[in-house]
Amino acid sequence: MEIFYFIWIVFMVLILLYRMIFQKFKKHNRENIGLSAILIIFTGSSYTFTQMNLIFVISVIAVAVYCAVWNSILFVRNGYEPERLK
Repeated sequence: MEIFYFIWIVFMVLILLYRMIFQKFKKHNRENIGLSAILIIFTGSSYTFTQMNLIFVISVIAVAVYCAVWNSILFVRNGYEPERLK
């Protein structure tokens, strides 16, 4: 069961990092916020996994919080700015 946690967490971190590096968070802001929230909840809910790999868990939660905050800023900014005239 612990290998499932590890695979799932690494997969979601890789998705967020791919979107951050290659897409520069230009789209899918709402989905990125949801992914970050799921990643924080899923990482924090596993008690045995947290006890064994505390540095890994703290770094994953830090990346998820950073992605959630940055995507929420971009989501609000893009939602309220009027489109520019061409």
